[in-house]
Amino acid sequence: EIARIHGYDAIPARIGRHVQRMLPDSETQRAPALVKSRLIGRGWQEIVTFSFVDAAAERALDADARPVAVQNPIASHLGVMRSTLLPGLVGVLAANIAQGARRARIFEYGRVFARGDDGDAYRQPLRVGGLAFGAAAPEQWGSATRAVDFFDIKADLAALLPQRRLETPRLTHQ
Repeated sequence: EIARIHGYDAIPARIGRHVQRMLPDSETQRAPALVKSRLIGRGWQEIVTFSFVDAAAERALDADARPVAVQNPIASHLGVMRSTLLPGLVGVLAANIAQGARRARIFEYGRVFARGDDGDAYRQPLRVGGLAFGAAAPEQWGSATRAVDFFDIKADLAALLPQRRLETPRLTHQ
């Protein structure tokens, strides 16, 4: 408003000095766009879900979870911040199956929320998570249909990390 009243012509036109530096690119991290494009190139579809989830869903996935409670939730069943991407992924997959989907590859790249080690601070790390359901490949006449398995997922993970050796030790869930 001041420039309009004073007059645009009265403002001197000087080109400011601008120095631009290239930022170092970390070789230990992958850019979100690269991760997303590699997954999409392998047939995965990106989803975006709420960061607010049901506390019962959080406890069902991790009994020791200490989710961050929301003081004024947008809905009564969305009372905590997600500590994992799984509740949203499971919800989207369940909705797709209910609508008759026979195959799905979905992933989400987003923030999760957790209490810090000292109890007062909060952390918001970026995570990528995905779910695969149904046939390993879209239906076609040239190959037999088979269900997706561990090795299909491992191949997709290896494509995300081509410079690293992917190790998948056998674990038991208790």
